[in-house]
Amino acid sequence: MSNQWDYYNMVGFAPEVNPPDDLERLSISDTDTALFLDFDGTLVDIAPTPDAIRVDDSLKSLLTELNRRHDGAVSIVSGRNLREIEHYLGKCAPTISGGHGAELRYGGEHVEGVKCDADRLDHIKKAVKEFAILDPRVIAEDKSFGIVLHFRQHPELECKVREYLTILVGEDDAFELQSAKMAVEIKPKGISKADAIGRIMAFKEFAGRNIVFAGDDVTDESAFSWVNQQGGVTVRIGEGPTCARYRTQSPSTFKAWLLGQVEAGRS
Repeated sequence: MSNQWDYYNMVGFAPEVNPPDDLERLSISDTDTALFLDFDGTLVDIAPTPDAIRVDDSLKSLLTELNRRHDGAVSIVSGRNLREIEHYLGKCAPTISGGHGAELRYGGEHVEGVKCDADRLDHIKKAVKEFAILDPRVIAEDKSFGIVLHFRQHPELECKVREYLTILVGEDDAFELQSAKMAVEIKPKGISKADAIGRIMAFKEFAGRNIVFAGDDVTDESAFSWVNQQGGVTVRIGEGPTCARYRTQSPSTFKAWLLGQVEAGRS
């Protein structure tokens, strides 16, 4: 068994028993489906740095149309800070979960998020930022309820980054590590995209609908598993082992499929 498979087993899910089906085989209903969409790597391409992504007007128009056709049952579920998603998408995404479920906006208003040890988090952030200053080959991304070290430009630094953050967090009661695509994140314990989706499903626009969740990263796998258990539809964007039921190759092909669903609904 390869090292890649061993790693994916280690972080919480087994190799594929049944490979995902091609997303082009799937069609969804506007009236009984709730869409939950990751952001980076799903709706926009991964960039060399987190602030270098490009969001064009066509994506905003697509999200606006999806919200209209699904009667508001569309949510962005991202690891990014809530205010960053708001900056990029504005009003075209009324419901947003940020920080892997730590933050939430619904109906254009911020909803109370998680509580965490602010002093401990501040200590962690300072230590991680000092690490990034000492080794500028990595990028520290500050989050409202956590912090990330990206090594996407220098993948050979993964072991160094992971070892340092493991020592920093250790057996912490309040915070934990989460592996991501070419990055390792420190976040509060007990939050997840699965919990965020479950919370949003209680809102009136979403209640009673079938869940469709699309993501691109190992951070999305626990949510894929949960949505599968609810009888929902899961979509993996890009390569890599996954428990998602469908796959498409890139944000471009995924957005083309979404647009195709909109156009099919018009006919």
